[in-house]
Amino acid sequence: MKKICWISLLLILLSLQFNCAPPPPLEEKPLPVPIESPLVRIGLAENLTSLEFTSNGKIEIYDQDQLIANILGWDQKWVVDIRNTQPATIVYRLRYLETLDGRDALEKYQSLKSQGLPVVLERIKKRIFHDAALQTRTFYWILHQSEFENQDEVYRHQWQRNDKSKGVAQPLIKTPPQGELIITNRESGDQYRASRIMTIRGEQFSLTLPAGEGYHFEQQLTRRYHDQLNLVIDRFGKLTVVNIIPIETYLIGVVGSEMQEKFPLEALKAQAVAARCYTIAQIGKQHQLSPFDLCDEVHCHVYGGIDRESPRVSQAVAQTHGRVLIHSNKICDTFYAGVCGGHSENNENVWPGEPQIYLQGRPDANIKKFPADFFKDESNVRRWIESSPNVFCNTQQGDVPDYLNYTVKYFRWSQRYSQHEISQIIRRKTGENIGRLLEIVPVERGVSGRLKKIEFIGDKKKIIIEGELNIRKSLSDNYLYSSCFVIDREGSEFIIKGAGWGHGVGMCQTGAAMRALEGHSYQKILKHYYQHAELVKLY
Repeated sequence: MKKICWISLLLILLSLQFNCAPPPPLEEKPLPVPIESPLVRIGLAENLTSLEFTSNGKIEIYDQDQLIANILGWDQKWVVDIRNTQPATIVYRLRYLETLDGRDALEKYQSLKSQGLPVVLERIKKRIFHDAALQTRTFYWILHQSEFENQDEVYRHQWQRNDKSKGVAQPLIKTPPQGELIITNRESGDQYRASRIMTIRGEQFSLTLPAGEGYHFEQQLTRRYHDQLNLVIDRFGKLTVVNIIPIETYLIGVVGSEMQEKFPLEALKAQAVAARCYTIAQIGKQHQLSPFDLCDEVHCHVYGGIDRESPRVSQAVAQTHGRVLIHSNKICDTFYAGVCGGHSENNENVWPGEPQIYLQGRPDANIKKFPADFFKDESNVRRWIESSPNVFCNTQQGDVPDYLNYTVKYFRWSQRYSQHEISQIIRRKTGENIGRLLEIVPVERGVSGRLKKIEFIGDKKKIIIEGELNIRKSLSDNYLYSSCFVIDREGSEFIIKGAGWGHGVGMCQTGAAMRALEGHSYQKILKHYYQHAELVKLY
């Protein structure tokens, strides 16, 4: 079959005026049994030795479930310290199966026993969404009897035993952490104590905590939060701060953090649905050894609390109240990224796991797709990155609203390093001394041109780096904006030219804003970025 010329394809993109017939609107279907808006547990900080915060209004302080103080006052300053702490004992075991089906678990257990494997069948409780409700469910785990200190030992043991069964290294808390929390009123000197968990319920709290750790926007921020704080002696024997809040209130703080409030309302509504889906789908999957469901960072959702709330964002959340996307009767893991660079990426090319039909990469334009092998050709990748295609998230062409100016630097970008500088970054970030970097070789790319595998060739050794985030981390003191890039060499300097900001899976937030400016509804925006998903009202 004759290969489609890259020039023809770019001409299509450069001349595209987005006048294609619009797809039918995403139909909303109700679920038969609605549920109430649930509470979610959001981790604000871990591994602290102390905490200072301010409360306004009435607060109640609990030791576990026992009320120990009831205080009314404004601008009350508090400090929390920990004493006599002991970290948890963490062990790793090989987990062969996790299922809700007891019969399936028993059959698999008997099969593994018959193979001579020393396995045990155990029940554990996990908090998940199931049958359209947030429930604590009983899961069945089949585990190897042996305990190990880390996951490497688990897989080494499996390899030495020639165990061909699929399994994962499962961390488990063998003995819980211990310790005491002491909260002191800065003005009155009053003190209250709790063992391991202290709950504080109130109207409003103000905390100064780290934000954006490891990224180019890392900083200390003072934020205000609603409702309830849980202060917990965590598995490290340190202090973890958790905000417990209704999911719809939480989403206002998320949408206002993930998008600017001036974004078009339909884009904010699309973001609200995507964030709600992701929140619900991830409960029980993330931070399994932590006393919260999701963190407040890029790893889960950026959550800015009260200070990121606004009437427009509240309106977007309220007008999509309880609405989620589902596929095959499951709530979709609706990932999203800041600027896709013109083409989104398949989920399986970024993270381990099965391909999801609603998370397959496609152009951020009103065309169906590129030729399947387009980005396998390095010359096409270069021409794509060095061009300015007429796609929705291209804010480098034409006039864009002021609130989108911050995205301009992400659509196409470059980073220049000296040979010494980049060699040292690779050594620090990978732990491998390759010597002087001689060449960076793209090995494998995804459907958007994002790198899945890359080779660094030094004068001492060669190494292969796999994984989108690992690649971005290995070439920057923080993280490169994306893994969609090409490399040029000018004398002793390396120039990285890239496209986009973020992993590129799911909704392009900048593209969503530009689509909304074109008059697209939030249903139409979601339909483009999450194909084959249905919009339903969950509660």
